[in-house]
Amino acid sequence: MADPDRPARRYRGVTAEERTAERRERLMEAGLEVFGTHGYATSSVRSVSAEAGLNARYFYESFASREDLLYEVYLRIVTDIATEAIKGVAEAATIEDQARAGLRAGWMLLTSDQRKARIVALEVVGVSDRLEKARRDTRHALADLTVRNAMSIASEGVKLRLDPVLVARALIGGVVELLSDWIHGDVTATPDEVVEHLTCIFEAAAYAAIEPASD
Repeated sequence: MADPDRPARRYRGVTAEERTAERRERLMEAGLEVFGTHGYATSSVRSVSAEAGLNARYFYESFASREDLLYEVYLRIVTDIATEAIKGVAEAATIEDQARAGLRAGWMLLTSDQRKARIVALEVVGVSDRLEKARRDTRHALADLTVRNAMSIASEGVKLRLDPVLVARALIGGVVELLSDWIHGDVTATPDEVVEHLTCIFEAAAYAAIEPASD
């Protein structure tokens, strides 16, 4: 039994745990490249390992399958989106500013690296029940974040005529579909133009959900 208090053995100044973590990170980067460039369906453990510069046997040191790696790559991307969106809206004082900051953070992160956009909008679709649940959970989490942000600056006692969660989920779903169009070259607008269009739609939807004041 290993002694937990015994210093980890090092090879060339690196512990076994550090080497394992380094190999895992190389596989994560390789997964992003292979899945996001060539596609998940045509990939293999061998092709991902080759991209990482590793023997295929090291793949199973960190991941149970290709789907397992795709799942982890997807989670990293959407976590980064949520982190950037939260940072972006932190100082927003209006619905418009919130929408613009959050949308810009997510849209720019994805469109600045088409590999990430392709994985989020295309490559994870229909792969497994686990990934389909992750996709739903992501959309719902981003919708909930949108609602919480909007309600945090809404007037006290505001009355709603539309369910804000349903509205937000429809909007987030629309953004994902628009991203798919962008990947396929069906959107010619610049990223800034797309963000401005989406900002107007999100802002309009937010105000449409509010019960008009009675005369």
